[in-house]
Amino acid sequence: MYYRTLTFLGRAEQLEAFHEKKAAMDLDGKEVSKEEIVRPRVPLEACLASFSGGEEVPEFYSTALNSKTTAIKTTGLKTFPDYLVLQMRKFVMGEGWVPKKLDVYIDVPDIIDISHMRSNGVQPGEELLPEGASCGNKAEPARPVADEDIVSQLANIGFNYFACQKAAINTSNAGLEEAMNWLLSHTQDPDINEPISQDPMPAEDTIDEASLQTLVSFGFPEDVSRMALKASGGNIERATEWVFSHPEASSSVSADSSTNNVKDDDSHISDGSGRYKLMAFVSHMGTSTHCGHYVAHILKDGRWTIFNDNKVAASVDLPKDMGYLYFFQRISS
Repeated sequence: MYYRTLTFLGRAEQLEAFHEKKAAMDLDGKEVSKEEIVRPRVPLEACLASFSGGEEVPEFYSTALNSKTTAIKTTGLKTFPDYLVLQMRKFVMGEGWVPKKLDVYIDVPDIIDISHMRSNGVQPGEELLPEGASCGNKAEPARPVADEDIVSQLANIGFNYFACQKAAINTSNAGLEEAMNWLLSHTQDPDINEPISQDPMPAEDTIDEASLQTLVSFGFPEDVSRMALKASGGNIERATEWVFSHPEASSSVSADSSTNNVKDDDSHISDGSGRYKLMAFVSHMGTSTHCGHYVAHILKDGRWTIFNDNKVAASVDLPKDMGYLYFFQRISS
């Protein structure tokens, strides 16, 4: 995320002092009161800039060059929907693979303008990459290579080096967490610690059809379910967690499906200005992912109302900066 240096200079000093105080109190077995907690503040526009800004993609295979190169990926919106939902990534994997809540404030204005995030398609001087490789002499598919960074991190934990290589390859180098899940699901494999065979590339891992149908019955797309089962070593519980922690996979499949079915006919999709008004948000009350409670605030009849299970009341001190999900309605031009 991007921070405004001048604005947050004083805040950074407060945070440093708070963390020193908290560390000292933890040693004494004391807890910091709610009134003493100092949280970082991040403007929503910084989150949007991070989301839509350029991201370097190393080892990107270009079908135009027929080789790997470094690409720059940006994210934009083709149309602006009537309703916009923004999810703040406030839960991450901490040390020891323990889910951790990011305790930060998000400064969210009542009105936002995301017009700058509209994608303008192919620009002058640009051209779309061909969908397949060129029709020349096709090279034999390269043998998959394990990401050495993932392998070394797993090996440092204490796993066998060859097992770490297999974990990285069988999860398509998706990341440390995916490789770890695969390892934990294959520790009993008789050849788990044996060197990788140099024979021609083996066929792709088979997916258990029963497990696949179970995930599909949960409402997940079949393609996403296959990716999840492969990344989790066939474990349904871990595969479910993988789907929820990789929303971009579902978005990608949905986009592909929409493209195939609609055939670029977007006439039925609503579109308009990029100005939105905040209408509701959901926040999490609690210190971690293992405990707490979700409540909703909704702008109803011109005033904010809190919905806490079956309790409904007017909101006096609106915790707008502690939301997890924000709901916006497009403002008509």
